[in-house]
Amino acid sequence: MMFDFVRWCRNYLRLCVFFIAALVGLQVPGFKNDYGHALRSAYSEAQLNMAPFERDAKKFFDGSVEKLLAHYQKSDDPVYAKGGENLALLLERENELEAALDDFDTHPYVHLLKSPILSISKQVWNNYTPQIQLDTEALVSSVVFALLVSWTIEALFLLVVLLLQRAMTGLFIKKAPQ
Repeated sequence: MMFDFVRWCRNYLRLCVFFIAALVGLQVPGFKNDYGHALRSAYSEAQLNMAPFERDAKKFFDGSVEKLLAHYQKSDDPVYAKGGENLALLLERENELEAALDDFDTHPYVHLLKSPILSISKQVWNNYTPQIQLDTEALVSSVVFALLVSWTIEALFLLVVLLLQRAMTGLFIKKAPQ
């Protein structure tokens, strides 16, 4: 009777874990979409910030922003040289965002797992509002995440049970005198 109750509790616990993991899995595509929008916005902003420098580069340096940057940086005027440092930072940020956007557009989930822009992902996370999308991507994400979490917890539970069984067996086995 007690064993049936424990089995019943374990089955309901499995169901609860699966359900909660499925709800969390439903959030993944929404977060991915919000991150993509924030990444595109940051890239657009970086392009707007670079536009005046690109116009100057087109006018004075045959369109080469690198030549414009070199011109700024080799100036003896400290204010002008500092402007070159700021331009270098803007250019670096634009290149970083462009590469991230290309990576995100190719493999969004891999990008989010391996190499997100941390400042953008943190901003999205801090402003994220849970949402339930009922499309194929969200449903697949939900089931996959729920199965992975459920299987992981089940495997950990079985490992603990096996370790406890070995420990208990070891307590009851007496070593033969030699």
